[in-house]
Amino acid sequence: MSDKPVGIGIIGLGNMGKNHIRNYARIDTCKVIGICDVQDDVLEQFSKEYDCKGFKDLTKFLNTPGLDAVSITSPTRTHYTIAKQAILSGKHVLIEKPICDNVDHAQELIELAEKHNRKLLVGHIERFNPAVLKLKEILASGTIGKPTSLIAKRVGAFPAQIKDANVIIDLAVHDIDIFSYLLDQTPTEITGNAGRALNSNREDYAQIFLKYGDQSGIIQVNWITPIRIRNLSITGTKGYVELNYMTQSLMLYESNYSSDFDSFGDFIIKFGEPNKQEVILEKQEPLKLELSHFIECIQQDKTPLITGLQGKKALEIALEVIKKIY
Repeated sequence: MSDKPVGIGIIGLGNMGKNHIRNYARIDTCKVIGICDVQDDVLEQFSKEYDCKGFKDLTKFLNTPGLDAVSITSPTRTHYTIAKQAILSGKHVLIEKPICDNVDHAQELIELAEKHNRKLLVGHIERFNPAVLKLKEILASGTIGKPTSLIAKRVGAFPAQIKDANVIIDLAVHDIDIFSYLLDQTPTEITGNAGRALNSNREDYAQIFLKYGDQSGIIQVNWITPIRIRNLSITGTKGYVELNYMTQSLMLYESNYSSDFDSFGDFIIKFGEPNKQEVILEKQEPLKLELSHFIECIQQDKTPLITGLQGKKALEIALEVIKKIY
């Protein structure tokens, strides 16, 4: 256990990388040591803004004195090679989701991190969303009874920065992981549909059906909807709950019903108005919570909430979805 600030570096200064460095700079228990990117202008801008060293050469970057850990926010196809080199150089690693582009590479990284006693956290950021954490508590309390169905909608316009992943790997993997987290199990059956509506190079829409015994999950993802939506709804035997990932709002509806028999002696259920409640939450930036957790795991030698194994499982299911569709 150590109180010494953790020396942090960021690899890849795209949209997520910029958010990583911004949040690390706000965390007292770490210090940004350096950044690594292929773009000279980006390196110059952010090394000045955050008073750190900028590198184009990964090996030189990883050998920077005081560098303890790295965030890998580069394109998915580069995750394996960069993470492997980082772990072998003695660094703790946070990899943005998905962990890799194939399962074998993911397994190798898991084994390497274990062998070298390095922390490996996969950036499934929704696990740190305050609304998701509260939803997990609600489900555990039995307030809405046993969940029977989960429906997630994660849609919006095509993101120009995504160059090497389809909508299933980039978007659906979030909800695949959240379903596993909320239900404490992985799907037993997978079906779905996907296609290329506006992008001829890779899938830009998909509907996925996941079966968990007598429970089911439906995921709709696409890059063709003109507005951005990030919602999750769950129906249970005693109620219903709606979650908005972006606004971190949570609406709870507790069922109000009674059982009876009609004049023919047939069993019926009478529904009254549900008890509606907006669950009040302290809104926080999930990424800052995630990065703070990563630092805490390093300093206090804790197991990350999203391990390499969990990241690998989410990837496996996403890849299986693609396999089943085709």
